Amino acid sequence: MMKLSEAPIGTTVEVTRLNLPPDVESKILSLGFVPGTRVEVVKEAPLGDPRVYRVMGKMVTLRKEEAEGIEVIPVESVVPLSLAKPGEIYEVVRFLGGGMFLMRMRNFGINIGTRVRVLSNFRGVSLKINGRIARLGHGMAGKILVRRIGR
Repeated sequence: MMKLSEAPIGTTVEVTRLNLPPDVESKILSLGFVPGTRVEVVKEAPLGDPRVYRVMGKMVTLRKEEAEGIEVIPVESVVPLSLAKPGEIYEVVRFLGGGMFLMRMRNFGINIGTRVRVLSNFRGVSLKINGRIARLGHGMAGKILVRRIGR
């Protein structure tokens, strides 16, 4: 179990419990953060607060203090590549960037369905892609969502 404020960008989680003061809890409930509801973490401000969530088809912005009172569990096992563990093999499932970002990824040989082995995530992310080694910064790697498929 984790707090909504800890969920990585691009992941989908399910609300399990609210742990907020009564006045804040009623506001959060009215926005759709009801136990059992799925929430997608869409993006965050440059300094990390506030964050934007998709709840019941609508976009909602919450401050970190509010999101810390919402307990969630992950719905899917998708994580940003920047959080992937070295030595593991992952499959790319989604990109969070625009057209220029997608073009850069294609130049690296990274597309949806591409399998990558994470070699290191110290000072950027080093990957082995189709026998070649590529290095991405944490910002770029954070916009690539992957699913672990093995060692």
